[in-house]
Amino acid sequence: MQTLGTRTQPLQAMPLQATFKDGLGTRYLWDGAGGPLEVLTLHPFLGAIKSSEALIHERVSRLAQFREGCYVHVRDVERDAETSRLAVVSDHVPGVRLSRMLTTAEQHLLPLDVSSALCLVRQLLSALATLHEATPDTWHGALASERIVVTPDGRVVIMEHVFGAALQQLEWSPERYWRELRLALPPDREQAFTRRGDVFQAGLVTLSLVLGRPLGQNEYPSAVGALATGTFGLGGGFDPLPKWLQSWLSRALWLEPAVAFKSATEARQAFEAGLAQSGMATSEDALQLFLTQYESSSANAIPDPTEVLESAPPVIASPVSPSPAPARLQVVPPPDPTPPVVEPPTAESENEEFEMAYSEIDADAAGASRKGRLIAAAVVLVALTTGGALAARRYLASPSAVTATTGRLVVQTNPAGAEVVIDGKSHGVAPLTLSLSAGPHTLELVSGTSRRSIPVSITARTEVSQFIDMPRASEADGQLDVRTDPPGARVSVDGQRRGVTPLTVSGLMPGKHVVVLENDLGQVSEDVTIESGRSASLVVPLRAPQGAPVSGWISIVVPVEVQVFESNRLLGSSRTDRIMVATGRHDLEFVNEALGYRSTQTIQVGPGQVVRAEPTWPQGTIAINAAPWANVWLDGRDLGETPVGATQLPIGTHEVVFRHPQLGEQRFTATVTATTPTRLSVDMRKK
Repeated sequence: MQTLGTRTQPLQAMPLQATFKDGLGTRYLWDGAGGPLEVLTLHPFLGAIKSSEALIHERVSRLAQFREGCYVHVRDVERDAETSRLAVVSDHVPGVRLSRMLTTAEQHLLPLDVSSALCLVRQLLSALATLHEATPDTWHGALASERIVVTPDGRVVIMEHVFGAALQQLEWSPERYWRELRLALPPDREQAFTRRGDVFQAGLVTLSLVLGRPLGQNEYPSAVGALATGTFGLGGGFDPLPKWLQSWLSRALWLEPAVAFKSATEARQAFEAGLAQSGMATSEDALQLFLTQYESSSANAIPDPTEVLESAPPVIASPVSPSPAPARLQVVPPPDPTPPVVEPPTAESENEEFEMAYSEIDADAAGASRKGRLIAAAVVLVALTTGGALAARRYLASPSAVTATTGRLVVQTNPAGAEVVIDGKSHGVAPLTLSLSAGPHTLELVSGTSRRSIPVSITARTEVSQFIDMPRASEADGQLDVRTDPPGARVSVDGQRRGVTPLTVSGLMPGKHVVVLENDLGQVSEDVTIESGRSASLVVPLRAPQGAPVSGWISIVVPVEVQVFESNRLLGSSRTDRIMVATGRHDLEFVNEALGYRSTQTIQVGPGQVVRAEPTWPQGTIAINAAPWANVWLDGRDLGETPVGATQLPIGTHEVVFRHPQLGEQRFTATVTATTPTRLSVDMRKK
């Protein structure tokens, strides 16, 4: 077994508490010396695939340096020699699984308001884009509400992002992936375990959030289109989904494959643009209020059949005793404070009970009755007291229950906005409220180049407040508020892309800056002067004035005639001085078949504007020889005596002159292409 840096004793010697169960397996909480950890014992179907362990190890190794607060840190992967069960050890993230939160909200008629839902979606898309942009060729592959945690302070943390490649090896049907793992695959199976597949899965989570409830087992894939483009359902009520949100969901869920998002970054930008154009707001305060209401209502929630409740008692292993009679399905009363003693099952019996418990998920969640939920909860609890013992046999050594002990830390700074780092891990910016394990911690606050470190001690079930004065931001920096009409224009400052309007650009040095605003109507460049420690504002109308031209021109600058195409439609050729086109963006293709030349260029044409298009012009090669010999000039340039080896020059026609003192002079026109080298050979003795 590998040894973790934070451990003081092996996992086998530590008691664990079951907290959550889904199709991947069961999670156990270990209150370790270096902080709480989560141990996920995987279901046997993953361990049965020979390549699973290697694929998970490879993904953990690849993401070892990926430390983002929106992703849980995976520490270790192990295999039980007795049971062949894989276990994955991660940092414990306090909070509630999104699937559980949505189920409880639906049961208690506690609607997830729209601003809170959009706040969670915004964080989810930002986190997914962060993973894709920071780690080449990496994707999640198993994104679902069961694998997303919402922390008490309203942060989205994505879990179990190291299993995608292993799950791909199962090669199940889309129906089985959904039934057993709540894993949704896009219509194009080749894109299932890719970054575009992640965007599809994020779209399904978004749909569940804006509806304010979990999707039923029978709603994917048949009802997804109707739900995403339906006329009611926003926030669990009867308000229609806004048109921009319907359009965004259609692209994310591949209802319109031709315009489906190609990346998480594109999906995030489109979502931000939709929010800006619609005027809809995301509210962290509203989300915090919902979480407070959720916390008070969740104590009486009916268990979700897809999981084990966070308050479930630990499972304790004992020596094998004679097999009892098979347990009958019944509603299980609250557990006795004394931990139950159960018999470790065989791998076969555990498999059967796991399948029995998980088969209850096949019922449509939207139509399940209270009785059905209670029976499903009983099945899960029966499976926990049996199947959980298998993992407990390896990791448990003490017969007493261990309850995670945590307290709360409230951090406020003056001014607000300092980054909060606890024990070397970033948790966001102040003001911030965190749940931390009891014991000593190191609190670091970072604001610009200033850093303060403060030791704090957390006592179980108590709240500690810290209010810290931080140095003001450097007076050398200023900021710029940029707004356009209409919003959604792309903003570049000094050649660097910064986002879309409305936008606040911080950290700008005093002095002049060039701001470029761009949308489908064209491009506007503005010079803005930033003053030290001050905020400047730039408001630019980008609508075409009434009566203004709605067309412009393109001027093509190339050394040889080319034809100009757009979307396979011929617009004209470079022989024409100017080609008239509509205002906006144009993706042009320049073609000269004889020279084997093709090139593309994207331009923006403003009203009445002449835009110069100068496509790149490639080089070709020519080799020249003469008999018996000759001096050679190429386009007036002396190349010396033949033979002349491969010489680079732009493709097109060129003049070659051969001169011999006794045989005279000969002139030729040579055509150099982009596809094959050109060879020119002459016999000076022949006229």
